[in-house]
Amino acid sequence: MRKRHSRQVSLIVFAVVICISVVLDRITKSLAETYLSERLSQPFILGFLDFRLVYNTGAAWGMLEGQRAIFVIIASITVVAMFIYIAVSTKHAAFEIIALGLVTGGAIGNGIDRIMSGSVVDFIHTLFIEFPLFNLADCSITVGVILFIIVLLYWQFKAKADKKTSRATEGRHDPSTEERDNASL
Repeated sequence: MRKRHSRQVSLIVFAVVICISVVLDRITKSLAETYLSERLSQPFILGFLDFRLVYNTGAAWGMLEGQRAIFVIIASITVVAMFIYIAVSTKHAAFEIIALGLVTGGAIGNGIDRIMSGSVVDFIHTLFIEFPLFNLADCSITVGVILFIIVLLYWQFKAKADKKTSRATEGRHDPSTEERDNASL
């Protein structure tokens, strides 16, 4: 996570992550609409996951159901903010770029659904925990946010460690430096 990448490399990687995220999301949603039924579950991993087609007009657990404009505005602001952040900042860590690309790709994937049909195609259903159905765009957003939090925590931990190291070395006497200084006199 230490290496920082230039703005150009950051934008290219950011765009590639977004494209991969959106393409995979669109493909899986298309497959879900083609092969799944709203009434029947299709087992995937017994006791763990199954697939079931749902058209969601709200957020998780039915929050803000039917508030299409709000979701489109939030997705648009997210996408624009991420592009501005990547374009304006001079250097980015690889995991930071990937994390923000995943969040942006997920926002675009679900945004496309909301703009085109007013609802999001959800099809992944967890059986081991009571959880709303979701899709690959939701996974991208979740993984991106978690990865970005890890990056932020790493930077914070690293900054504290660097601060402690610099304080510890401030008062140390380095005889080799002193010998070089005396030799040059």
